Amino acid sequence: MKTSLVSFVGLVGTLMLLVGCSHINDLASERFARMPPADDVVADGGWYTPTVTVRGQAHRWFTADLEQKARAEMQPPALAAARQLARDYDTLALVVLRDGQVLLEDYAAGIDPTRRFDTQSMHRGLLVLAVLAAIEDGHIPSLDTPASRWLPEWRGADDPRRLITVGDLLWGQAGLADPPFENRPESPGMQMFIGPDLRRVALAQPARAARGTIDRSSTLDAQVLGLVLEAATGKKYANYLSRRLWQPAGAADAYVRLDRPRGNTRTFCCIQASARDWARIGQLVLDRGVGVHSRALSEQSIARLFAPSPLSATHGMVWSREPVLLVPRSVQEGRAAPVLTPFADDGVFYIGGRGGQRVFVLTRQRAVIVRIGRVRNDFDDGKFVNAFIKALQP
Repeated sequence: MKTSLVSFVGLVGTLMLLVGCSHINDLASERFARMPPADDVVADGGWYTPTVTVRGQAHRWFTADLEQKARAEMQPPALAAARQLARDYDTLALVVLRDGQVLLEDYAAGIDPTRRFDTQSMHRGLLVLAVLAAIEDGHIPSLDTPASRWLPEWRGADDPRRLITVGDLLWGQAGLADPPFENRPESPGMQMFIGPDLRRVALAQPARAARGTIDRSSTLDAQVLGLVLEAATGKKYANYLSRRLWQPAGAADAYVRLDRPRGNTRTFCCIQASARDWARIGQLVLDRGVGVHSRALSEQSIARLFAPSPLSATHGMVWSREPVLLVPRSVQEGRAAPVLTPFADDGVFYIGGRGGQRVFVLTRQRAVIVRIGRVRNDFDDGKFVNAFIKALQP
């Protein structure tokens, strides 16, 4: 009787596991079927569910008067040329701030200033700020703290990942292997984007190279950081981001994706926010942590953000000092690499997402430039931003 009972319990467990796996595969397949074409993923973010709101506290920074003034004034020739270059790159939303004031807004036909875009991996530049806030708050002791403190899956005595620190993840030098990507729902790489068990996929990946190997395009580093952040703060990512950064910056509501209801947050990509709100984040960084409502980060954290990593004089925490390839390897394969024109000024910092999604902070010009547009893997950062540097000369 006892043996029969054990066998029955085992059978039930197996059936439940199979049903669970089937449900997981069904969810991924449903999302895969709804996913827009690759070139439309930025403009159309509404296909994905579930999402959760990052509550904002919108500030009347972009007023109707400023919008009308920006549209009506005759633009100087250099600024008009820079705007045309942005349009040539299939830009959907362009926002330029100078000294915290709107200098230029330009939108493609059918796009209004409230449109929330899926800016892909540009999200990582925001995640880094949230992690620095958690260090300020004492939730994360230091950059040298091993991530395995919050990830029991990494604590094996023979697991090299147990030595990976929070700083390694922030600098993109953890040596982790991104899951292999194929354009099908069951692919591990695709599961990172649409699968309903994000933690399992992310923490199942082995170390690809020695710790200390730089990989700017790692989706895995950013996703692991998100898991660490939620575990360290004891808060859901959307709530912590809202309180510590989004509301102090004066941004409106945004949305982040969950892998399933009440599940894990996708922190390596895909926050849905407007170009204006990205400009607010750029301005917060330019103002060294001061938002329009309150200070969000200390000057020390902003300095740490831009300080070079131990391995590269030009490599900071996601925010970059020089043009780099920030599109995923899976997108880059078989296509011409973007031209890396040098910046005309050494005071440029920026974050980037797939196909030319950008927030540029021009410290010498006291300017912020946001470009959100169709995926353009030939996007030339230097050519783009140099046109605006020229236009912003006194």
